[in-house]
Amino acid sequence: MTSISVAVIQLPSDLTPEAAAWNALKRFAHEKKPGVLLLNEMPFGPWISADPRFEPARFDQSCRLHEEGFSRLADLDVPIVLGTRPCRRDGRRINEGFAWTPEEGIRGIHAKEYLPQGEGYFERAWFEPGPGAFDVATVGGALRAGFLICTELMFNEHARKYGRQGAQLLLVPRAGSVKLLPRWRVAAQMAAIVSGCFVLVSCRAGRDARGQEFGGAGWIVHPSGDVVAETSSSAPFLCQTLDLGDVTRAQENYPCNVPERLARA
Repeated sequence: MTSISVAVIQLPSDLTPEAAAWNALKRFAHEKKPGVLLLNEMPFGPWISADPRFEPARFDQSCRLHEEGFSRLADLDVPIVLGTRPCRRDGRRINEGFAWTPEEGIRGIHAKEYLPQGEGYFERAWFEPGPGAFDVATVGGALRAGFLICTELMFNEHARKYGRQGAQLLLVPRAGSVKLLPRWRVAAQMAAIVSGCFVLVSCRAGRDARGQEFGGAGWIVHPSGDVVAETSSSAPFLCQTLDLGDVTRAQENYPCNVPERLARA
């Protein structure tokens, strides 16, 4: 695989498969025909982490809403769809990064490890951290990708590790506020530079029914660190063809080719 067409998006909160935004995404996908689509973090239904106190019934409802929403992924007619969902694994509540293909359905890949706990984002109340595994997954048969779910993007050691493992794409589904967007943009650019990967970011956008505002801004970042595409309220979906040879070249050169410090006994 030498090139791939990818799409990043920003979708409003409280999304359902019947919403106008979902229908607009279907029309976009049918027209642009991306090979890969990255959804934002836990895209369907309310943002449950806005509440500081865990409620089992609301967590279960969010899981059901995502199951219902993801049952409609085939309507997009996209070969690979990536995102996150709330779910239970081995009795633990996690925010799981997944890959969906028509042949395999949904396959869990990564459990979010870094969970914030603050106004609007009380994630430690609702989820348990993953096992700390940041391993490259092969999706769609040949594409090598790694998840950095929202806050995980701030920890560059994992972006570098993914690059060392030969990742081509870093996947960043997000939900975040407007005021911190400049910081997130820098984090995405640095993740691309230290990994030599293309970084794809999709984010929840707009004000929800409770009044919480999400910043939107989906980005495609080149391995050089340049932002080559950015969503907005007027252009919430963007598609671009990536030359994966740029990843190979970046990972062979500075700073990706700087060796790790040898461990000392």
